[in-house]
Amino acid sequence: MISNLYNTLFLVSGLLLFPLFVYAQNDVDIYIADFAQEELRKTMEENASMFLSEINNAFGSETPLQAHEQGLTENFLNAFEEIWNNTPFYIPEERIIETVSKLTTGSYEMRNIPAYFVDPDGEEYYEEAVLQFTPSGLISEFRIGLAAHRYKEVMEKGEDVIDIGNRETILSFVENFRTAYNRKDLDYINTVFSDQALIIVGKVVESTGEESAYQQQVEYLQLNKDEYIERLEILFNRNEWINVGYEDVGIIRHPKHPDIYGVSLTQYYSSSTYSDEGYLFLLIDFKDPDQPMIHVRTWQPKEVTPEDEVFHIGFMEIF
Repeated sequence: MISNLYNTLFLVSGLLLFPLFVYAQNDVDIYIADFAQEELRKTMEENASMFLSEINNAFGSETPLQAHEQGLTENFLNAFEEIWNNTPFYIPEERIIETVSKLTTGSYEMRNIPAYFVDPDGEEYYEEAVLQFTPSGLISEFRIGLAAHRYKEVMEKGEDVIDIGNRETILSFVENFRTAYNRKDLDYINTVFSDQALIIVGKVVESTGEESAYQQQVEYLQLNKDEYIERLEILFNRNEWINVGYEDVGIIRHPKHPDIYGVSLTQYYSSSTYSDEGYLFLLIDFKDPDQPMIHVRTWQPKEVTPEDEVFHIGFMEIF
């Protein structure tokens, strides 16, 4: 585990050695801007401030997280501790002023919370976290969010009120899906794939010998849901930590089936044993907005896949 002597300089054989990063333990005060319901605002501020301060305390003292459950929903901590045990993190800001948005579900969401995650190898990386609150102000969800500008870009392309609401749901779903890999949550991943899901994984196999930007060939392996979950279980057990990140998010609504969306992303995967970059495509059915289902998942290695061969919703024939 990481030493708590973060602000110390070490003298070894006459050389000053600096730690990899500097962490100054601090409490976090959350302030919600532009929110008219004063009592609910205070409840969310108090719950978020207490929870994030306890995260910093646990990180700085290298002790188990002692979260006050009165500000959290009943099952929140179980899911959160899976993230915490995989890659603990801290909040660098003592004072955070953010807005919250009301979701179509009636819940509230606070985005753009700065967080520095530290993997067991001591490597630190920056993410923007998301807190979700129940209508009464309890913290119900923590996830690693998309960068603020990416989120804004996707939402601004909403065609109508329904589409904007669906995009909101999709982005929350995609962030939860990503965070499930970071916390190695096999049960959640199992629930969001349709039993008839088609999963295609690209694998670089050899060089073609041709002089082009894409000299290597890609072999595509087709899996069913059970085969994919079995492979994931082995992967999760093999790796001490996993970090999945998304960029370049694109959402396309199917022209004939308005509840079906194609989601295209660039995925950055790293773990204690392996790392790669690739194009990820998800075909998601939102007929039941409380239980979206992935019908198709494809992954293609980024470096050897030409842009005109990247999977998208136009490749899919839906009946």
